Amino acid sequence: MAESRDVPVYLFTGFLEAGKTKFIQETLCDERFNKGEKTLLLVCEEGVEEYEPDEFSGENVFIKIVEEESELSEELLRSFIKETDAERVVVEYNGMWMLDSLYQAMPEEWVVYQEFMFADATTFLTYNQNMRQLTYDKLKSCELVVFNRFTREMDKMPYHKIVRGASRRADIA
Repeated sequence: MAESRDVPVYLFTGFLEAGKTKFIQETLCDERFNKGEKTLLLVCEEGVEEYEPDEFSGENVFIKIVEEESELSEELLRSFIKETDAERVVVEYNGMWMLDSLYQAMPEEWVVYQEFMFADATTFLTYNQNMRQLTYDKLKSCELVVFNRFTREMDKMPYHKIVRGASRRADIA
């Protein structure tokens, strides 16, 4: 029986228009990150921004789309890896889906190497006020929170309090 290898997973969470797609696009265009490894790009949320695969560094990025949270299953994720022979996975996760849905569906050999949460600073406080459970879900395990569209006039403290209430270890940018 063949030994299974760990499959590194880079997980990007956050809500619509937070900057996930743009950041992932730039990352996959960067030769320092994308040196030609076969990469499964698992897209669970399609926003305004679209991927431009012809600009990726290397030609080994395979995009698979999951439209509904209920579609997530170990069988589906294994089939994507088998079909693409991917060595790693980049996930753009839907902010309206609970992370447990992904974690329960992930094959055992999938290991989250890094988890990032992106937020639009102009809407984050409202999201937290109205959808606290979803916001907390994305903050509790992330390593880095990126607040896009943050201006000098905005008070940092409410953002920091929310992040620190969910996680003491997350870096904030």
